[in-house]
Formats: sequence, C-alpha cells, structure tokens
Amino acid sequence: MKLLKLTLKNFRAFYGEQVLDLSVQDGKPAVLIFGNNGAGKTTLLNAFAWVLYGTFSDDVEQQHRIIHDKKWADTPFGEAVTASVRLDFEHEGTRFSATRDVTVNKQHEEQNDDAKATLTVTEIGSDGEAKSVANGQDRIEKILPLGLRQFFFFNGERMEKMFSGDDNNQEVKEAIKTLLDLEAIERAIDDLPKAAKKLAREIDSKGDSRLKQLTDLSDDLEARHKAEEADMLRLSKNISSYQKELAAIAQALRQNEQAEPLQKERDRLTRRINQERERLTDLKGRKRELLSKRGFLALTGGLDTKIIELADQLRERRQLPAGIQRSFIEDILEDQMCMCGRSVEKGSPEYLELDRRKYNAGLEDVQHRWMHVSGEVRSMGDSRQELLDQLTLNASDIQKADDAISQLEAERSEVDRQLDGVDLQDVQRLVERRKEYTNKETDARVAHKEAETRVASIKQEMEATARQYQRAEAKNEESRKVQRQVNLVNQVREALIEVLAIRTEEVRDQLDRKVKEVFSRIFIKSYVPELNESFELELHSPSGVAIRSTGENQILGLSFVGAVSEVARNINARKRRVEESALEAHGSGIYPVVMDAPFGSLDLTYQEEISKALPALTSQIITLLSQSQARGKVMENLQGAANHMYVLRSYTPNRSAAEETIEINNRALPYVSYGEFEHTVLEKVTV
Repeated sequence: MKLLKLTLKNFRAFYGEQVLDLSVQDGKPAVLIFGNNGAGKTTLLNAFAWVLYGTFSDDVEQQHRIIHDKKWADTPFGEAVTASVRLDFEHEGTRFSATRDVTVNKQHEEQNDDAKATLTVTEIGSDGEAKSVANGQDRIEKILPLGLRQFFFFNGERMEKMFSGDDNNQEVKEAIKTLLDLEAIERAIDDLPKAAKKLAREIDSKGDSRLKQLTDLSDDLEARHKAEEADMLRLSKNISSYQKELAAIAQALRQNEQAEPLQKERDRLTRRINQERERLTDLKGRKRELLSKRGFLALTGGLDTKIIELADQLRERRQLPAGIQRSFIEDILEDQMCMCGRSVEKGSPEYLELDRRKYNAGLEDVQHRWMHVSGEVRSMGDSRQELLDQLTLNASDIQKADDAISQLEAERSEVDRQLDGVDLQDVQRLVERRKEYTNKETDARVAHKEAETRVASIKQEMEATARQYQRAEAKNEESRKVQRQVNLVNQVREALIEVLAIRTEEVRDQLDRKVKEVFSRIFIKSYVPELNESFELELHSPSGVAIRSTGENQILGLSFVGAVSEVARNINARKRRVEESALEAHGSGIYPVVMDAPFGSLDLTYQEEISKALPALTSQIITLLSQSQARGKVMENLQGAANHMYVLRSYTPNRSAAEETIEINNRALPYVSYGEFEHTVLEKVTV
C-alpha cells in the first residue's frame, strides 16, 4: 500500500478544501508537516484513520464535531452541509480512492452525534476505468487490516501505551496473526473439533458402546480443558492488571524517587538521635551518682595533708598513742623498776611522766579510730584523683553525646528540607500497595502455574483418549467409517496446530531480530529488547528486565513499527513469489507510517538518532512535527529524506496573540497569522 493524496473538505480544523500530496520516491520516503500546538496535527493524523476505518483516537475531543465550526455556523437552518476526507492510494498496481463524508441537514445550533458517515471506495484499473467497490470497508481492511492500524497511524507521545496492559498485548498478538494471514488456519483449528464431535455423535451407543464411551470422555475432557483455559485467561488478566497497578505505583514513586530512601534515612537518624539522648541521660545520671556519693572529696583538697601534719606534731609531743599497752606501764610503776634495770622511784620525774602517759596508752577505740582515720586520710588523695578522672571522662562523654545529637539533628533537618512538599503518608501508602500487589501477582502466578499443570494433564488425557479412539475396534462398517472420518479430522487439526506454531515462531523470530537491529541504532544504553513467546515486548538491562521510562517505551515502539513494516514486506514478497523490486514498483507489501510527535519527550540526543532512523523504518513515512521538534541536526536529517514539506498555517481572529513564523530552508514562513475566524490551511513548502 502506498499513499498518494489526502483531500480534506471542511473537516474539523480545516476550512474549505485542503490537499496534501503524499507521493514519495526512492531515497526520499518522507513527507514533513509542521504545525503549531492546536493547528490540527492530531486532526490530520486522525483524518487517515477516519477515512479508512471511521474512527478517531481516544485523545480527540468532541468527536461529533466533524464539520468545521465556521462552515456549520454559515449554513442556514434546513440546508445540508458536508464534511469529507478522501484518501487516494495504490495497492498491487491498482489505484483506489476512499472517501468518507458526513452530510447533515442543519436543524440545531450545535452539531450532535446523530450524523452517520458514508464510505465510498472506487477502484481505478490499469486501463483507467473506475468502478465502485461493493463492500468498500471489507476491501480496505483486506489491504490494511484494522488490527494493524495502531502500528501505522499513531501519536509518538502516547506510544508507550502500545505495549502496556493485557488488552494491548492481545492486540499486538492479533495484529501479528493478521500479518501472518493465519486467521483461516486459526478458524479451522477452532472449527474442526466441532466437526469431529458432530461426526462422532452419529455412532449409536447401542451399536458401539466403546466408541460412545470414548466420545463422551473426550467431550468431558474438552469441557474441563476449556474451563481450565478460561481460568488461566482470567489469571493472566489478573496478573496483567496487577503488573499495570505495580507499574503505576512505580511511576508514582519515581516521581518522588528520593522520598522513600529519604524517609528511611530520616527514620534512621531519628532512631540514632533517640539512642544518643538515652545515652546522654545515662551519662548525666552517672555524674549525679558520682557527685552524690563521692563529691565530698572535691571539698577535702589539702585536708589530708593537714591531718597528717597535725598527727605528726601530736606524736612528736607524745600526745598520740605509740601503741604501748597500759598494763605494761602499770607494771613498771608498781615495781618502780624499768625493764632496762633503771630505778623509777615514786615521785621522780620519770615516774610522773609514765603515770601521765598511762591514760593514753592502749585505748582500743582511740587506737582503732586513729588507724582508720590514718588509712582514710592517706588514701583520700588517690580517691580524689580517681573521682576527678571519672568526672573528666564523664564530661567528655556528655560533650560527645551532645555533639552527636546536634550533628544528627542537623542531618535530619537537611532530610526534612529535601522532603519538604512530599506527601510522606502517600509515599508510605504507595509502598504498602506495592507490597500488596506484589503478593497478589505472586499468588496469581502460582495459581496460573497450577492451572497450566492441570491443563497439561488434561491434554495428555485427551491425547490418550484420541489414541484409544483411533485404535478401538468398531463393531460395524458404519461405525468404522465414522471412526476414520473423526481420526482424519483430528489429524488435520494437529497438522494445522503445528503449522500455526511454526509460522508464528518464524515471524516472532523475524520481528525480534528486526526490533533488536532498529533499537540498537537508536538507543545508547546497553539494553536489549526482546519479543517473548507471548509476543510481549520486554526490555532487558544487564541486571534483568528493565523498568521502562516513557522515552524508552517510545524508542521501543518505533523499533517495533519498523520491524513490523519490514517483516510485512518480506512476508508479502514471499507469499507472491515475485522479486522485491517488482513489489516495490506496484506498492505491494509496503506499509506507510503516519505519526504525530515522533520524538515525544525524548532529549536532544535521542531526537537526533531517531531523526536518522525514521527514514529507514519504512518506504513511506508522513511525520507531523512542531517547531520545537525540528531544529538543528534533527531538521537536517529529516529534510534530507523529505520529498514534500508542508506547514499547517493557523489563522486566528485573536489580535492579542502574536503572529509567528517558522524557519525552513533559511526562510521565515507564516506559522500563525491573523484571520477572520479560526481555521487551518495546508501550505506547501518549496524544497
């Protein structure tokens, strides 16, 4: 299929007739269309889908307002007003013209959704003769199936949704089947068991009870098999739903990607602060204990030395006991004779001195008290130094605890500053929901695996039953005839299943290799895309399955579009067994791509890489761009591949808005201009 021309008449933002030349040539496969926001790029993209399929994308607002507002307002009540889109295209050497129009007899001030669109498809043969196509919609969908629409008419900013959710994955699978042209095989696989069952019912249970028993068993197994497969499908949808929910939660957490670790850090700091405060309380308690029990030592500085000096003086004056027992002195005084033999006469100075001293000598309480005081006084200095050391260490520990608390509180304040504006409770709820849905997904996967096991077991029973049916000895010729027919039907079905599996794997492998090739040309990271056995597109990083960003999804989607286009062309060429060059000449196997905002939210590096890759995606690409998406290298790459360029010139009656220009080929071209009413005009740019 090759697009030739698009003609719009009073279609939404486009007033009057606007014509877009879509023809391309070798080496210049692109048509570039530049438009401001609101100029009608989305309308133009949807014009292709509307004329071919009669539908708009979900992002088109007020879809019932098909006729241009000015044209509708100028039409008198009771008169007819029409809006239409015509697409001329070529397919397999035959030219087609598809026109979808809406004609309304104006009865209301505003447009409503009562109007029905009409499709007319005309075929122009190689001889120039034109004829109407009876079932135009069917013919269009045979050329470009509806299931493939999403891959060839799309908005780049929403491309990430192409591979999200079970419904979209199912659409991808169905589109691949369409691409393979395997619907007939699938229908046969689904219908053949019904034919086999109908044949088997012709065997009378009275005439051949064994075959009847096997037929009933087969029916029972088939019913169980369908029930288990339905359960597996339900679980698959649940898993997909949980994954979608987890992806949404991950996205929400990524929006506050630092919130969770910051909150964990804040919690850690708070625990440390509480621990240091408890330690500080203990240290201060220890200080109070030391001072209450031994604080007096701080007030005894010098007292011990004075006591020792005083004791020495008293000893020198013989006023302290020398440790002589009183009974010993009394014996000397009574004998009036010293142990050394000297006479101690009564009344003599020696006698009087001994008599005086006997009152101090040997007093046990005095002796005990003196010995205790002496010991305490002599150790008081050591105790006072020990107390000083303990108080010094305690003061140091208190200061360290105070400093640690101050530092930790400063760190927590910084975390609080970073968390300012973040709804921590919401983040915590998201984390809890992530745990909840992770558990749900795990449970669903386990249940799905169990269902898979049951399905495998049932399939084994079904195969065994089929073998028993095949080998069973029928009792009469009529039963044998039915048995042979049933066996033949089952064999054909098994063969078709194998063919479908082989063809499906073949195209999956082709798509997978092509996606990898296109992706590697654009993406700078060492990520590798993979189209798995379920036709789900995954992205693998060195550490496992990558969590894809919007930009990565967009690049992945572009890679897939290029792969689908390439594989479709190859399959089409092989199917017709002709040279690729001949197919190119007739436009067979070519799938055009029409895309709005091809760069989405990608940064400049990826924009430049995609602008180089786009022309190689397919043999024809129509690209709708804003001025901000067409600068520098991007513009150079795209312009070098362009066969035609257009500007969507917006007219506005709002004189407060500034007029704008866009620079193309070093010329400033009108982009936004003043006019009598709101409308858009397609203006061709000289290349």
